[in-house]
Amino acid sequence: MATETEPRVRLTTGESGKPLVRMFLSFAKRDEAVARRLWDLLDEATAIDRVYEFRLWRADEAILTGEEWDVRIKDALTKSELGILALSNAFLGSKYITDVEVPALVDVPGKRALPLSLRQVGGKADWHTLKNKQIYGHRLPFGRVRGSSAQDAWVNGLVAQLHRVLAEYGTPADGTW
Repeated sequence: MATETEPRVRLTTGESGKPLVRMFLSFAKRDEAVARRLWDLLDEATAIDRVYEFRLWRADEAILTGEEWDVRIKDALTKSELGILALSNAFLGSKYITDVEVPALVDVPGKRALPLSLRQVGGKADWHTLKNKQIYGHRLPFGRVRGSSAQDAWVNGLVAQLHRVLAEYGTPADGTW
């Protein structure tokens, strides 16, 4: 059960008439190959969602050559309601991610951060502000999941978690749904 101190997610209504959920996908550049597979499957799974209208944003697809990448990332962080944090050693070791992206998403009013295990993290890692957060896939990181069916199941489980989080913490910004 949510407490009053937990950040709530205020959702507007999307073009489809469903609650709009803008997700910022945060991952380390070094993890791009495995993260791209995860994001492609997540995009596929959320595109057919009957309850929510999901819009996924990731820097490698959204920022065009010549654009100011820092400005674009910060703008996307501001607009997003959910932050998907793809954890790995490289993620936790990225100064930009831990100094800019994580603080913009974790324990911020109107936002929810959902950390997931992309690749195995070392036992002595500095988890920064994430050390007490529940992590999706902590027993089996996505990068260790083999086979299309198993990857689909992992991602479908993630979508189920997104629904649970939104059911618990989501509220309509305009009081409609």
